[in-house]
Amino acid sequence: MKNLVIKTRAIPILLLIGIHLLGSCRNERKNTPESEITFEIQNEDKQSSTIDKDLLVGSWKDYSEFALHFTLFKDGSASSDNMKTLLYKTWEVQGNQITFTVESIGNGTSFIDDETYIIDKLTKDSLILKNGEYRFEYTKE
Repeated sequence: MKNLVIKTRAIPILLLIGIHLLGSCRNERKNTPESEITFEIQNEDKQSSTIDKDLLVGSWKDYSEFALHFTLFKDGSASSDNMKTLLYKTWEVQGNQITFTVESIGNGTSFIDDETYIIDKLTKDSLILKNGEYRFEYTKE
């Protein structure tokens, strides 16, 4: 009976220790004043581009099974070269990211959306874009 009483008292003590340990592992970002968070976000939005935008201008071919070909123009407009249901409209670079404005047309409905990718590699004839786990490789024509 005495062992049962000791075990019963130990459970709340262990629970309190566990809660204390979890509390000490909290994310320090939660203690950051909101004004600092806003500044960081604004600073990220205004990040200057390290990408040579002139290298992006031109026609890009995707030789994968998806064959998504598009052309980027110097004025920021874009076009789909072989897609009838996904139309590239514009493109913009901020930092190491490129954002395409696309219009999806299909099944009697259409919508416009922005698609953002990380520019993983850019040379005069090669472009690699990443979005999460997806990687897209293009060759310039």
